[in-house]
Amino acid sequence: MWPIPPSAMWPIFGSGGRFTCPPRPIGGPNAATRTGGPGPTGRCNTILLRSPRGSDSPQVRWAMLGRGTGTLLWAGGTAAGWAGTTFLASRVSSADVLYCPVVALGVLFVSPMYGAGLGAAALAAVLVLGSGDPTRAGATGVSLAAVWAGAWVAERRRRDEQEDFERLLSLVRHISSRLDPAEVPTAIVRTAREATGAKASSLRLLAADGKTLELRAAEGLSRAYVDKGPVDVRRTPIDRHVLQGEIVEIRNAATDPRVQYPHEAHEEGIASVLCVPLRRKEDVIGVLRVYSSRPRHFSPRDVRMLVALSDHAVIALRQAELHHATLVFMRKVTHELRAPLAAIGSYVKVLLEGIAGALSTEQTDMLRRVDRRTTMLLEAVNDLLSLSRARLNKPSEPTAEFRLPAVVDAVASLMRPRAEAGGVTLMVESDPDVPALIGSPEEMEELVGNLVSNAVKYTPAGGSVSAAAMLNGECVLLRVTDTGIGIPADELPRLFGEFHRCANVRQSSIEGTGLGLAIVKTIADRHHAEVRVESEEGQGTTVEVRFPPART
Repeated sequence: MWPIPPSAMWPIFGSGGRFTCPPRPIGGPNAATRTGGPGPTGRCNTILLRSPRGSDSPQVRWAMLGRGTGTLLWAGGTAAGWAGTTFLASRVSSADVLYCPVVALGVLFVSPMYGAGLGAAALAAVLVLGSGDPTRAGATGVSLAAVWAGAWVAERRRRDEQEDFERLLSLVRHISSRLDPAEVPTAIVRTAREATGAKASSLRLLAADGKTLELRAAEGLSRAYVDKGPVDVRRTPIDRHVLQGEIVEIRNAATDPRVQYPHEAHEEGIASVLCVPLRRKEDVIGVLRVYSSRPRHFSPRDVRMLVALSDHAVIALRQAELHHATLVFMRKVTHELRAPLAAIGSYVKVLLEGIAGALSTEQTDMLRRVDRRTTMLLEAVNDLLSLSRARLNKPSEPTAEFRLPAVVDAVASLMRPRAEAGGVTLMVESDPDVPALIGSPEEMEELVGNLVSNAVKYTPAGGSVSAAAMLNGECVLLRVTDTGIGIPADELPRLFGEFHRCANVRQSSIEGTGLGLAIVKTIADRHHAEVRVESEEGQGTTVEVRFPPART
């Protein structure tokens, strides 16, 4: 048996010499043929089907008897009188052969009952047909063809489900990789558009008043179409139904009375729309739409894919909200902690200097411990504050101009006393002709400061650290190199994670928060820069930050 799409049975869709339509009806006096039916010549509806199984397969002449609900009835040869049945027959090489049509998943299966490895049952069907009992032959043939078709359909469904799962997994990963509340909606509409092959997509979330839907993201739609402000749910029957948990499909936006602005939809090139609700537990919090440029019936696979995406979209939106709330909390807490910690540190230093009176050896030792711990805690608070500030305050386009060599020189001047105290040589090798960059000078000073500070901290006495800003092709390159303890190879993939400290660092007496490189990566991302790290444990580390030409 081989599957043949119903449209391919029409002569007009024949290709590759597989289908032909002769200029006059074929068959004996009992053949069911009609002239004037569909076909390339317009004079008959009889076609010649050459089996795709090979040149040694027989040629079967077919004549269309009628068209039922989703089923095409064909017959040929001596069996043409069975117009009301659902099986086919043909005389080929003086032998009666039964062909059973079975329609499944929109595919017409044609099952030859001769020599197809079906054994005695198939042979019995042929013999029964030859004896002139079409009822028995039809029942046997349809049963055998149905079994064959069922196996094919099951395998096709399995492949489709596997493809859908893999595609959905890829799309969900794309959405879930975003934590910025401003980026997640854009990722959702992009994946919805890709998943359904739609012209455009949009995401609207229900406002706090529960009466309006506010646009969060759109792709493939003109600015004029989306800049219409919030949607009043009371005036849009489509959104009203979706917010009740229904899936709404508009197959023809030009004629569907539920479309509020059919003229604007026509001008935008929107012909059909599929809308699914965004559910959070029992509540619907928004509407995800995809738009097609032609009237269409969205397939069940499209609907399933969009519903699955909407479920994961809700999770991604909630995850981004929680991440944002965490950063806000972190910024508030660290801001409140920094001032008292700084005051404690100042008072401890005053006491250690003996301004408030002489100290015993034991008192001095205790205050030095307090000073060391206070300094560590203040460093962690400052790092947390820097990280939360960098991830929360995201201007659309930094506009200040700065020169990277000047930033490197300023940071090196601040870090040199610390390097010399630890017996580390700090060198600057910048190219003064490096062009200016556009971005945030304060953040860039923080980025360079973290890299140089780490290099000095993790380089033992007698080692060296170099910092340089230079041109590398069309890119501006910041490079910080040290001869320190290095980074184990298996730690490199996790290097930019928050609070991550390498094993060789944890085993040493070197203190730190594990936030420095996370801050570096965040600032670099905001400046569209790429961070690369090369290191060998015990040999040192090189960190490069490469700024693209567009930023020069």
